Amino acid sequence: MKKIILDCAAVETDDDFWSLYCKAVQPDGSNIFGRNLEALWDAVSAGGPGWPGPCQIELMNVDEFAKRNPRLYAGLQRIAKDLPESSCVHIVLTKSLM
Repeated sequence: MKKIILDCAAVETDDDFWSLYCKAVQPDGSNIFGRNLEALWDAVSAGGPGWPGPCQIELMNVDEFAKRNPRLYAGLQRIAKDLPESSCVHIVLTKSLM
């Protein structure tokens, strides 16, 4: 399974995160991907625009990101938790190692 790492250490805003996602993942349909939590859920759960293909997406250094953008962080946690085990996309959130 392909592994995609998103380093969230410098992510300040929603736009920062979605730009990082699109640059790192290079998803199908990125030109029509909604760049919000609902669009991400549609992409990873049903193969909608923004679908990354079969992979594990690891969001690293999320501890400071969680403090700067708690709403987006909580939404990403919820999506990671709610994806069925049978899904071909897995999302892992990892705190910094320091």
